[in-house]
Amino acid sequence: MLTYGKISFDSQSCTVYHEDSQVHLNPKEYALLELFIRYPTHVLSYDAIIDRVWEGDSIPTRSCIRTHIKRLRRAFNAVDYPGEIVENVHGLGYRLAPLSTSETGVIRPPAGVLQRFFKSKAIEYLVLDDHQIVQYLSPGVTQYSDDPTEVKLNEAASDGFPEFVGLEDTFQEILDGERDSFELHGVGKGTNSARPDYINFYAVGDRDTQLANRLFIFFEDASDQMRSRQRLVQRSNETMLLLERLQIT
Repeated sequence: MLTYGKISFDSQSCTVYHEDSQVHLNPKEYALLELFIRYPTHVLSYDAIIDRVWEGDSIPTRSCIRTHIKRLRRAFNAVDYPGEIVENVHGLGYRLAPLSTSETGVIRPPAGVLQRFFKSKAIEYLVLDDHQIVQYLSPGVTQYSDDPTEVKLNEAASDGFPEFVGLEDTFQEILDGERDSFELHGVGKGTNSARPDYINFYAVGDRDTQLANRLFIFFEDASDQMRSRQRLVQRSNETMLLLERLQIT
């Protein structure tokens, strides 16, 4: 039994309900809904949909897929589903429409809030595929690299970030689901004079058993944190020296 908000999807009896109302679907629409429910946060391209719903069948046109999605929407409209069950993400594909707060009881920060948080905390990030090749660069991530010219799409992440050398197995464990995350604090500045004196980085996996695995690596400017710690250590050492001198005298 799969659920999404107030939708229940029973793969044993091949039935779908919204609250207490059965949603009547033909086999392709049923298969489409199962795909979307199994990957509720993913935007699925036409190719991804074809690979999983039409496997072994003749390849449908995009118009054909759009027609099935319209029928899926109409089937849910018939049982008073609020809004559209599937939404179009322009230029990328389709995904399940996000659930409302009233349905989930969970308030998640929207993308705009997260972006403002990242900006205020000087956080940038890389996205790596399951071969640890760079698939996306946030606009300011190169400032965290020893050599910004080596930070490129479709290249190994370690080319621009030598601190990743030796962590390949750790990153792979995250991609494989053997560990949740990894973090390293207080990495010192390399040869790039524009780089922060110290950085923290955090590696977190976004795993999926069928779609491509991704690894997000977040970078944070830790210069102020490290300088504060160094001042505290220095003061502590000075206090210890002073106490030793007083004991001697």
